[in-house]
Amino acid sequence: MKSIGWSSVTMNNTRHPPERIPRSSQPFRFSGAVLGLLFAATILAVTLIFSTLQNINREQQLMEKFLHDKGEAIMRSIEAGSRVTMMQHMGVGDPLHTLLNEYAKDPDILYISISDIEGDAGRRVGRPPRPPFQEEELQTIMAGNTTITRLDKKAGVFSLSKVFEIDIAPMRMHMHAPGTSRTRPGSSGKKILSVGLLTHQFDAAREQDVRHAIFMGAILFLVGSAAFYFIFLYQKMRIASSSLANIKLYTDNVIESIPVGLITLDADNRIVSCNRQTENLFEMSFASLLSREIGQVLPDCPSSVKDSCSSLLEKETECTTASGRLIPLRLSCSPLFDDEDQEIGKVLILRDMSSIKEMELQLERSRRMAALGKMAAGIAHEIRNPLGTLRGFAQYFGSRAENDEGSDKYAELMISEIDRLNQTISGLLQFSRPREPQLQRVEIAELFSKTVSLMAADLTSKDIALHWPKTIGTTVKADPDLLLQVLMNLLKNSISAIEAGGEVTFACREEEQMVLLSIADNGCGMSEEVRQKMFDPFYTTLKTGTGLGLAVSHQIVEQHGGSFEVETAPGTGTIITIRLPK
Repeated sequence: MKSIGWSSVTMNNTRHPPERIPRSSQPFRFSGAVLGLLFAATILAVTLIFSTLQNINREQQLMEKFLHDKGEAIMRSIEAGSRVTMMQHMGVGDPLHTLLNEYAKDPDILYISISDIEGDAGRRVGRPPRPPFQEEELQTIMAGNTTITRLDKKAGVFSLSKVFEIDIAPMRMHMHAPGTSRTRPGSSGKKILSVGLLTHQFDAAREQDVRHAIFMGAILFLVGSAAFYFIFLYQKMRIASSSLANIKLYTDNVIESIPVGLITLDADNRIVSCNRQTENLFEMSFASLLSREIGQVLPDCPSSVKDSCSSLLEKETECTTASGRLIPLRLSCSPLFDDEDQEIGKVLILRDMSSIKEMELQLERSRRMAALGKMAAGIAHEIRNPLGTLRGFAQYFGSRAENDEGSDKYAELMISEIDRLNQTISGLLQFSRPREPQLQRVEIAELFSKTVSLMAADLTSKDIALHWPKTIGTTVKADPDLLLQVLMNLLKNSISAIEAGGEVTFACREEEQMVLLSIADNGCGMSEEVRQKMFDPFYTTLKTGTGLGLAVSHQIVEQHGGSFEVETAPGTGTIITIRLPK
């Protein structure tokens, strides 16, 4: 079915629910593009999560390394600065505390403290105080020159602690009189130096990175959601497209398989689409029919079809094929609507009535032949007995007229005419009361051979050449005598229609469950009027014919369940084909 080009059409104003169509059993499958998009989205999400966690972990490590290095630098500076300051300010206040206060001015330093080994607080600056040491931490510090660190994420403090050694006693003793000592208890020996550094800048940067990661995750989620939504729409579109394709194929197959021609017209009565049966009907391709006005293709198309077919319309018309053959048609017309109930064209259905017309003719012929058969039976019975009496008297008077040559001649003429009339009556009786066929296997080659033998004299008298297949293995179940009579009647007609030196050909072929016997001649042929009447009783174009030979032959073939096909035209010869079931 060629595409109509309209989105939605219906053939009447009544809306019906969509009919179910056969569905394919193919399983649902994602397309390659959808699988690729899902894979890319999964890889992107995993990469973003992994990189975010890795960045946070790396920032943590960098922060701890930076604060550790800064704390170590401050501790070394305090150790070095404490010695120099105490040497320069001996006896003047507490230079170490002053030094600690100077370092504590750094906004990143929360506290600096120097405490005893036992953990008792000594000098310190800043708030809050250093958290107390655990026993394990004191043992680690005293085990060697090792700095221990502690990160308090809740308080935002990174602390470092190590052993701090300073001895100013000899210097103080050198500055006082001999024998006196001004050294303070605890002013020399091992102490614990602790520095607490704030991590708020790093925490703020990490929070910003986390917010950025969350923001990017949200964007990815939205993009992923949109992608999945589009995937969903894409799958729905694929399903809808597949359903539409299935519906189109289903509709096309249904339309192409119907045994009638179907044409769709637009609002200007131009052909928009048609099925293959229409192409076969007009013996034209779709390209030749497309966009042509329906009146150009069907000159006898009723004007009611061209103007309007608001209601279901059926008309009888005829069409002429590309080869000039005239075909009777029954044309049905119905309007075509879109989904808004606007008429956009028409749908024409063309039914070839040739076979129906032929069946009607055959039925009418059968009825006429049945009526003639009944009448012929009665007439033949009433006429045959008087004919016998007349023939007897003719013979009697002929035998008495010994010296009268004229009377003897007339008597012989009367007897021959009575015999001819009796032969006609015998044909009538055979036509009116045909005997039942005695079916048996008949070799077609043998049947052809016997027919040629019986008609050899007639063929020779007119110098007619007969061609027939001598070696064929085809057989048919039939009555050999009746079938022989049919072939002889057909051959007689061919001989009558052929001039001297003509040709006749017997042929045989098989077609599915049928055997086709054909007789072809190159005689004068027949007109259409003669062809339609050739099987009628008493119809003949010959001066000496009775018109019963072909009628009886038709009757015999019908008794065998067969039929005749005739191809003829004036001046082109005739081919008569007998179709018999195997």
